Amino acid sequence: MSDSLALRGMRYSLHARILTTLCVLALAMYLVTLTVLGLPLKARVQQHLDAGAERELGAAMAAIRDQVVSRDRSAIERALAAYAASANILSVRFTSPEFAFEARTPPAPQAYPSWFAELLDARAAYAQSELAVGGISHGTLALALDAGDAVHALWTLAVRFTLLALGGLLVCLLLLRGLLQINLRGLHSLRSAARAIELGDFGARANLGYGSPPEVRETKLVFNHMADHIGHLVAELERKRDELLVEKERLRVTIESIGDAVVVTDADGVIEFLNPRAEELTGFSNADAQGRRVPDVLHLVNEQSGAPVISPLELALRRNAVIGLDSHTAIRRQDGTTIAVSDTAAPIRSGDGRVQGGVLVFQDESERRSLMQRLTWQAERDHLTGLLNRRAMEARLGAALHGVQHEARRFIFCYIDLDRFKLVNDTCGHRAGDTLLRRLTALMARRVEGENHCLARLGGDEFGLLFADATLPEALDHIQGLRDEIGRFRFEWDDKVFRLGVSLGVTELHRGMTDIGEILMQADTACYHAKSLGGSVIQVYEKTHPALQKINDEMQWVGAITKAFEAHRFVLYRQRKVALSPAIAMPHYEILLRLRGEDGAIISPGEFLPAAERYGLAPSFDRWVIRNFFAYLDTHPQDEACYALNLSGRSLSDPGTAEFILDEIGQYHFDPARISFEVTETAAIDSLDACERLILTLQSRGIQFALDDFGKGQSSFGYLKRLPVAYLKIDGDFVRGMNHDREKLAIVKAMHTLGHELGKQTIAEQVETEAELTCLKNMGVDFVQGYWLHQPAPLPVD
Repeated sequence: MSDSLALRGMRYSLHARILTTLCVLALAMYLVTLTVLGLPLKARVQQHLDAGAERELGAAMAAIRDQVVSRDRSAIERALAAYAASANILSVRFTSPEFAFEARTPPAPQAYPSWFAELLDARAAYAQSELAVGGISHGTLALALDAGDAVHALWTLAVRFTLLALGGLLVCLLLLRGLLQINLRGLHSLRSAARAIELGDFGARANLGYGSPPEVRETKLVFNHMADHIGHLVAELERKRDELLVEKERLRVTIESIGDAVVVTDADGVIEFLNPRAEELTGFSNADAQGRRVPDVLHLVNEQSGAPVISPLELALRRNAVIGLDSHTAIRRQDGTTIAVSDTAAPIRSGDGRVQGGVLVFQDESERRSLMQRLTWQAERDHLTGLLNRRAMEARLGAALHGVQHEARRFIFCYIDLDRFKLVNDTCGHRAGDTLLRRLTALMARRVEGENHCLARLGGDEFGLLFADATLPEALDHIQGLRDEIGRFRFEWDDKVFRLGVSLGVTELHRGMTDIGEILMQADTACYHAKSLGGSVIQVYEKTHPALQKINDEMQWVGAITKAFEAHRFVLYRQRKVALSPAIAMPHYEILLRLRGEDGAIISPGEFLPAAERYGLAPSFDRWVIRNFFAYLDTHPQDEACYALNLSGRSLSDPGTAEFILDEIGQYHFDPARISFEVTETAAIDSLDACERLILTLQSRGIQFALDDFGKGQSSFGYLKRLPVAYLKIDGDFVRGMNHDREKLAIVKAMHTLGHELGKQTIAEQVETEAELTCLKNMGVDFVQGYWLHQPAPLPVD
């Protein structure tokens, strides 16, 4: 605004400015004089009008006095109408108790403008009085007198005064103009010289001819000296410019050859230059970007949230310091695509430290950042389900434990173990199992998704769920919903439909915990107890819970078992299987494992085997038993009995078990047909495919199998035909008390009949009374076994 006014002022010469100033002063004096003289005249005219109205009223009253007295109404009206028609009378009105009459005359047209009358605010003069004759009032007479003549007189006076003032002003302007031309004659040459210099003629000078006033001559001298100095400066600047152009070209080539993107701005953050790499990354050409501010060309956003990011170059210019972006910044281009970048912004300073501009250098980090994200994701994610892995969950548990101990926060951890998942793997293969896990974990993730929940796959079919800042009842509500959701889940594969269950162990983190191992141990203990209750159970860890205390005691056995192995304190026992059929002459035994305590006492397997099976030590026991018993057979050829050895569920699912057994048989000399293996029904069903392969592989060497605890599982008859076993070992729960329990008797009889119909021999275990033995003999059971018949005893190693 100020620049436009300055340019507008340069259009007017000094003559025009002085003359204009004089005109303005004259106009002000004219207006002041007109105001000073006009106000008293306006008041005087109004007084004159009011006095005239009173005179006219008296004359009108005299004109109608006689008619009023005589009450000649028509005469009164004629007289008033004639009087109203006279000059300057606008209206006349007579009012009496008997009648009222008013006569009006339109105002005469005037020669002055309407605005002048509004400026004067001249009003019509009014007069009113009672008409009394002989002391008697006959009515009221009112009269309005026109102010037009008075205003016209004032207008004429104002016009004459204005003409006189304009004439005087014109004479003064002519005289002043002549004087100015004489005294400012030398300024024309000064202006010509200035314009020549403006156009680039730095050799132009002002003419110092005589005749100009001293002030103008001195101004010319100063101007000429200034022109000389400017000429020298311009010559020096041209030389510097040439040098700068060379330097700038060198800098431009250098910047363009840099592989990083470079943006150069002035001190206000306005872009001056983009190198080719910057053009490529921003989508703006150098020409399009010049003159724009950095945020208009470089749209920086947070890569994760999409929120705008303040330009680091603006911060660098504002703080006069080097600024770098964080690790989650990206450029959003005009076409909507984003490019991850890292950059550094720095101010460009002069020799005295003042900021003269800024430079922004940035690189395309998309590939590197994508690689880092993939590596980070792979490091903490399970490759099959996409959930957090065990390592990531342990890290979060460590942070949660720190939060509990130092920030008074609350965390709940849940250990999740799928029930009957192994059945899917064994029945349909691992591809089906992987598909099941992906579908089920997607369902679980949707169910528990939230910023305070963290779900991870800990391994196999086991998962962990961590709740942050939640109370135990709140977490249990979520966990119960998750359990119900899994319970409703159905998995279909090759026309087979599977329904899974889930066991859940829950523990609440507290300050007394020392490490994440304790958290996992408590949750795992609770989950194991939930699984032992039949699955689809939620168990909260309680230190005083008897069952949980028992599981803790089992954990203590892990260390004891390890020490016992190192000290060779495991021994082999055998228990006789009594043949009830006279056709079976060869004795049969079952090999049993016992642990000799540090005090020499024999510890039954019921105390340490659950811990061994739970913590994966059972396969080691199986191999130790097989290796040592085969060595016994090799060194005791006189022992011609048949023996049955137990195999755990983990050994069944281990594909190396068959190869191990065959390798051990190859090292010793005995008839493999004397050997049989007992596998529990539950373990066989859980590892159905593996169990079937193992049986078929070892049967080729004459080794038989027995299905132990038959009848205890839920699907015995459905899977029996898939397992080519030679023996069915009826579970002792049905045998005990069968002599007085008709239901047990019927079940045992049905199992025995089924076994014989399928060509399998039957074995009844845990026979404890004579009555039970009699019932079994009557049925035709092939073998009986129990403490009442034969107490387990060590192998005769002598």
